[in-house]
This record gives sequence, C-alpha cells and structure tokens, in this order.
Amino acid sequence: MLKNKLSHLWAACCMFTRIPLWKIWSAPIDSYPYAVHHWMIAGGLVAALWAAFVFFLIYPWFPESITVLVLIIGSLFISGGFHEDGLADFFDGFGGGMTKDRILEIMKDSHIGTYGVLALICYFLTTFVSIGEWSSNFAGLYHSSFACFLIYTVTAIWSRFLASFVPATLKYVRTSDAAKAKMVYAPWTKWDYLYMIVLAVFVLFVFMYLFPYNIDGLVLWFLMPVIVLLFLYRIMKKRIQGYTGDCCGATVLLCELSMNMTMAILAYYHVTSL
Repeated sequence: MLKNKLSHLWAACCMFTRIPLWKIWSAPIDSYPYAVHHWMIAGGLVAALWAAFVFFLIYPWFPESITVLVLIIGSLFISGGFHEDGLADFFDGFGGGMTKDRILEIMKDSHIGTYGVLALICYFLTTFVSIGEWSSNFAGLYHSSFACFLIYTVTAIWSRFLASFVPATLKYVRTSDAAKAKMVYAPWTKWDYLYMIVLAVFVLFVFMYLFPYNIDGLVLWFLMPVIVLLFLYRIMKKRIQGYTGDCCGATVLLCELSMNMTMAILAYYHVTSL
C-alpha cells in the first residue's frame, strides 16, 4: 500500500514538472492515473524548493521586482507552463464556445485565441504586481524571507488542494483517446478524500503557527480561493457538465491568483503594525 502511494507521488512529481525525475526512477505507467491524488503534495514540494532558493538566496540581495521575475520565470521552466496552457485553453473554450461540444473542440485546439492571450497577459501582470506588493511590504522586516517562503509554498499547496475537488467530484468529459494526456484520472476513494483533507488542514495550522507576523484577516486569505473554486465549479458543471485537464489547470492558477491578491491587500494594510 505504502509502496503504491509513493509510486503515485513520484508519478505526480514527474507529470506536473519538467524536472527529469524519470531518469532517477521511472514510475510504472499504471501509477499516472493516480497522480492527481498527490497533486497537492507534488506541487507543494516543488514550490517549497523553488521558494527556498528565491527567497533565501535572491530576495535579500536584489530588488523585489527582479526577485518576482525570477520566481515567475523559474516556476514556468520547472512546470513547463503546464497549468498556464490550461488557463489559456480554458478561457478560449469558455469565452468562445456557446455549446458543450464547441467548448471542448476549442480547448482541444493547439492554437491559442484572443481570450487565451488576454487571460495570460492579465494573469501574469496581476501575479507580478500581487507578489511584488506583498514581498516588498515584508522586505527589511525580521524573518521576511521565511514569511515569503511560507506564503508562496502554502499558496501552492492550498490552491491545489481546492482545485483537486474538480477531478474528485466532477465527471471527466473526454475519453482517454481524446484527452491531451491520453488517460483518465483514477476515481477517488473516501481514503483519498480523507488523506487530502487531513494534509491540507495540517498545512493550515502549521502555517498559522509558524507565520512570524500577526496579520488580521489571514482567514480571508484561505477563504478567497474557496469562492473562486465555487464560481468556476458552477461554470464547469453548467456549461460542460464536468471537467477537462484544462479546467484543472485554470482552477489552480486562479485560486493562486486570488490568494496572492488577497495577501497583497492584507500586507498593505497591516505591515505598518507588525
């Protein structure tokens, strides 16, 4: 059982990053349908390693704008733009398609459209401004690097935890042959739900315990992506009666974006009282 779980986690790390982990060990092919069950952990581990490098080695010595650029560009290289591709396809499909079949057809098209381009421009601009805002508000404070590391890492974990409810509770609307990854994710069991929820709640309490500053409204930071998830969930269920891989990618990025924007606002209003 444990060996299978570790195999599934390794498959998730291989699937959701461009790090050549398969050269170290190649997970069995039947592990990949279970990769989404460990999406939260894989994303959190990668985010933690990259955030540690950026916020402990670059952030103290370089301007915040350069730090944020390195953070964003580096994460793109690590992930290969996996979720960003989904975000663009999601907006192209739901923005340009009026029927379920047309939405799925547009999302399957490898060409990017106007809605996708605009979505990516708005996403990267807002992400750059938001992370730049909260990281600059903490700059110069004691434990600022550690605080930024925690925020970035927990944002990655919490957004993937919420986005996991999409494949866990909605029906996949393509066949394995029509899917971009040429597979359909394995169904979730009650133990998968429990495992995911326990880990997410544990991360929440660890963050609250370790975060070095008292900021009013941190609960709002965790609640805003829930609102985003519910909004996107309703759209998916209403318009295509399920989800695709692009829907998952868009959900995680928009949840992350809502957390970065919320933290920027909270830091702006409360940093002077730290």
